[in-house]
Amino acid sequence: MIKKLAPIALATLAYSNCSIATEQQVSKQWFNSIEYTHINNDYYDFDGYQLVSHYYFEEQQSSGVLDDYGYLDTDTNFRVNYSGGDYYNDIGLSGEYFLNNWFAVADMRDVRDLDNYTLGIGYLFADALKVSINRDVREYGDDYFRLKAQYNLQINDKDYLGFSAETDDELDVWNVSARYFNHLSGSHYITVDVGHQDSLNDSASNAMISYYFGDHYAIGAGLDDSELVLQGKYFINDKYYLTANYTESDSAELYNLKFVAQF
Repeated sequence: MIKKLAPIALATLAYSNCSIATEQQVSKQWFNSIEYTHINNDYYDFDGYQLVSHYYFEEQQSSGVLDDYGYLDTDTNFRVNYSGGDYYNDIGLSGEYFLNNWFAVADMRDVRDLDNYTLGIGYLFADALKVSINRDVREYGDDYFRLKAQYNLQINDKDYLGFSAETDDELDVWNVSARYFNHLSGSHYITVDVGHQDSLNDSASNAMISYYFGDHYAIGAGLDDSELVLQGKYFINDKYYLTANYTESDSAELYNLKFVAQF
């Protein structure tokens, strides 16, 4: 299924005594990635790839590890992505523009198909609660409004607990998620992510726990709709890192590799 293209990861990596100062909070503005996904199941094989460039107009400070820069986006940002595979290719644009505490949202799934897009407006309360109302316009199917809320509980300068909830205007489709980020000691961190999605015809839950250690490494494991997920990351330095991902189900296996460059 297409939702399996989400990064969910493979590979455990050995411990190293080298240090790249992940415990020191670094700031970045421009995040880029190239990603490859292979799905092998009983009926077909699928190869997909994605290129993403995401730019913030203000520097983003890391939470202590090199792939987490806080739960909420609170600065003007712009994102372009190209995704392709055996049967499709899309060029998407999205962004948020902040004016004081108000912000506007725009999203085009494919710039070559202007009949499918999202426009929205929202408000940021005290840098902790972010709410928005969005209008999704679709060429096929009904247009609808979508309500979204995100809340960040900052426990201390590094630890936080984040919540998100989203639904359409008729409450037929909704999803909720939460993330816990905790600094254990030194360069050791733990994250816990849980979520649930529900629609008229289907529902799914997921959970992932990840452990960061030794500045260069992170490993994780979890479930995505009852399917096993394994995760591994290698941080080369504060600018570049790699992820390797693996998901296993009764009828399919998914492999995902991603390289990230952030400046």
